[in-house]
Parts: sequence; structure tokens; C-alpha cells
Amino acid sequence: MTTPTLDEHVTTRLARFAFTTASRRDPAGVLRVPPEFVAEQGQHVRIIDVRAADELGGLLGHIPAVTHVPLEQLGRVSGALSPATLLVVVSNTGDRAGVAARYLESLGMKHVAAMDGGMAAWKKLGFSTPRDPTTVRWEVVVLPPGVGRNGKPLQAVTKGTKLTEAQILEHVGDPGSVRWVKLAAFLLHGKRSCVDGRDDHGVIGTPGGDAGEFLLALSAAEEVRGAPFTDAEVARALMAHIDTFGRFYMHSDIHAMNHLIVEGFRKDERITPHLGRVFEALEWRKFLESPPEHLRPALLEHLVKPTNLGCGHLKFALTKDGYDVRPGLGAAFLRAFHELRWGGAPELEYVILGGDHVEGAVVEVVLEGDLHSYTRIPLVSPQVDGLQMFVAHPQVTAHLRRETASFLVELGVVPTDRREALESLLVGRGQRQLEATLSQLAKGLPVFRVTFRDGVPAVETLGVV
Repeated sequence: MTTPTLDEHVTTRLARFAFTTASRRDPAGVLRVPPEFVAEQGQHVRIIDVRAADELGGLLGHIPAVTHVPLEQLGRVSGALSPATLLVVVSNTGDRAGVAARYLESLGMKHVAAMDGGMAAWKKLGFSTPRDPTTVRWEVVVLPPGVGRNGKPLQAVTKGTKLTEAQILEHVGDPGSVRWVKLAAFLLHGKRSCVDGRDDHGVIGTPGGDAGEFLLALSAAEEVRGAPFTDAEVARALMAHIDTFGRFYMHSDIHAMNHLIVEGFRKDERITPHLGRVFEALEWRKFLESPPEHLRPALLEHLVKPTNLGCGHLKFALTKDGYDVRPGLGAAFLRAFHELRWGGAPELEYVILGGDHVEGAVVEVVLEGDLHSYTRIPLVSPQVDGLQMFVAHPQVTAHLRRETASFLVELGVVPTDRREALESLLVGRGQRQLEATLSQLAKGLPVFRVTFRDGVPAVETLGVV
């Protein structure tokens, strides 16, 4: 019996929630989303550019794979797409996009926002702005159910279905599957997502995302300096990290959240009487974003338990041998993360993924040559027309680990003369952790390396996990 790789209802609902969370209405009543949000979106969000055709090839360029619909033809968008479609409208500065968004709302589109600041803001943040008309979609294409972006039927698969080299090459060659950003801009505005294939966003992938990398860094720092961190030191280090690097990603999933709620909160007499009518997923998300202060100590007891973690890498790091993470360190980090979120730290992102693990490959993404501040790096969507893949960026990750080592030395938690030892340990331990996690989640899957040369991908098969 075959089943689709993702629960489309769950993933669509989660995408809609992310869209709603990221959007804000301006004083004129226009719903707007930031460019960073748009840059990370996969195929669940349609991007419409309402400028004149010649502007897409002008100084500001355009977003890769954007659909061009001039203002005077907006009616065909609502006529072609479902009212529930997630839409982002783009113009030069966001003014025309705001007008278009309000008009599309008046036509019955339920989820439509303008990109705040337009292409000027997009380019200022360091995101790619091609001027080539071949990377524009000139028609509003409506794909029938069960058909992928390439026009081919979506593949119904069983768990363990493997992706091929040809499928990987077609995916990374699609402008809609890859977003590009300068490395310097990524350091200021980006985030490291997990290698997990259940998210369709464009990602820089590393085990556990920012959370996994931070925990790796703390565990290595403990060994290098020869002393454990106190809980207070962990909290201060996390605060300093987001002050320095900005956005910080950690994910869970709906299975772990259900376990947390049913086996944790609902059975805890300290918590249950105060839940009231919190039942729906959106209500739970809002509750956990800012719970009553008197409940937070009890909630934390459940949130730090490995059984309630939806990130496989973090769960393995806290429960299995070979990761070299002190259990108390993991709990201290999780407490600090949630306490800072509840305190209002906007940089901390807690993402809930849907569906099951049904990845069909492991993909390493590298660029030819060395990395520099001006190097454009690819954010790759892990979803391949209904299939999934683990995505890792070892080259970018190695660069960011060196930055993290320098940060910990400058923070004063690691002696200056131990910087090289810390960098070496981060590289070695990080690679071992990646291999350990993939051996449990990706056993038997093919491993491919995608090398981008001047933006053009080439794929080679490396072997099997």
C-alpha cells in the first residue's frame, strides 16, 4: 500500500499558521510580511510581482520564480487560484503591492499580504535579484491535484522510497526551490534550520539547526575549558548569541506536541485547571508563546523532557551515547530557550513541523571555491514535489562554527589560547553527531553532493548512509 509522503492537510495548516504569525497590518490596513519570511518560503506560498514587465529586468531585479501579474490584470489571480491560497504580492517599494493586496482581499482571497519594503528591501538584505526573464513565471499556473511543479504526477511512495540523482538535479535547478543570499547578509538575518526534510522552506541545513549547533558549541566549550556551565551561564550565553547573530531556530513536530499535551500538561494537576478551553492547535501555539507566569515552572518540567522533543537530533543528543552532551546542559539550554521566548525575545523561533519522516535521500550542498562575505549561498527547499530529503550545508556550517568559536572566546567563556582547540573539537564532534543522527534517521538512503558553480548545480552520488 502506498501513501503520500506528507499529510497535506497538516502541512498546509502549518504553512497557513506561519503565514498568519509572520504578517502584520499596517496603519492603512494592508497585511504585510517581512522579506526574510518571503525568502524562506517554499511552494506553499505563491509570490506575485505586480510591476511592469520591464521593471523585472531593471536595477532591482526580481525574486527567482516569481509570477508576473501586472496590476491591471489582477482579476485573473483570483479567478485562477483558490481563495485559500497563500499569496505574497511584490513591487519596488511595497506601495503598489499594498494596493494589490487590498484589491485581492476584496475579490475574496483570504490570505494575501504585501512584502514589506518591496524589492528595495529584498535587495538591501542581500537576497538574490536576477534580471533574467527566464526565471519569471509569466502565467498564473494552477496545477491539478497530484501534479508537481514540473507537470509530472506526484509520486506516491512508501517509507524508504529513494530519490534519484536526476530528481535531485531537477529540484536544485528549479529557481523556485533555491533562494540565494550573500553570506554576510545571512550572518545578520539568517538562521540555520535542521537537516529535517519535513519543512518546505529554503534552508541552510545542519543537525538540529541553530539549537543543535548551540548545544554542540556549549558541550565542546565545556570540554575545552574543563568546567561545566551553570544554568545562569547558559542563559547568558544564549542571550549573547541572539544579540550577536540574530535569528535562532529550534523545531518540534506535531507528534511531540501531542505527546506533550496529552501525557504532560493534561495529566499535571498543577496545569490542567488553568487550561480552560485550550483545545485547537492555534490556541495551543498561542498559549505556549506566552503562558501565565505562575504556570511556567511546571510547563518547563515537561518541555525539557526528551520524550517531548520533536527534533530527532536534539532528542538523540540528550539520550544516546556518542554525542558527548552532558544531560544537565541540554536541560539548561531548553529552559533558557523557552524562558527567553516567554520574556519576549523576537529572535527565537519555535517551529512545529508536520507529518512523518519519509526522506528519500541525504543531500550535501557545497559551493565551488572558498567562502567570502560576498559569496552567495543557496537556501535549498528539502521537499521535492511531494518527496523529502535531508539537506546539509557542511561548507557553510564549518564557516559558522569558526564564527561561533570566536564568539565564545570573545564572550570570555573559553580562554583565548584555546580557540584552535575549540574549533577543532567543533568540527570533529559536529561531524560525528551528524553521522550518528543520519545513521538513525536516514539508514540505507543514498547520499548526494550538490556542487554549485557560478549558480549552476552539478550532482554526484557519494554512496549510502
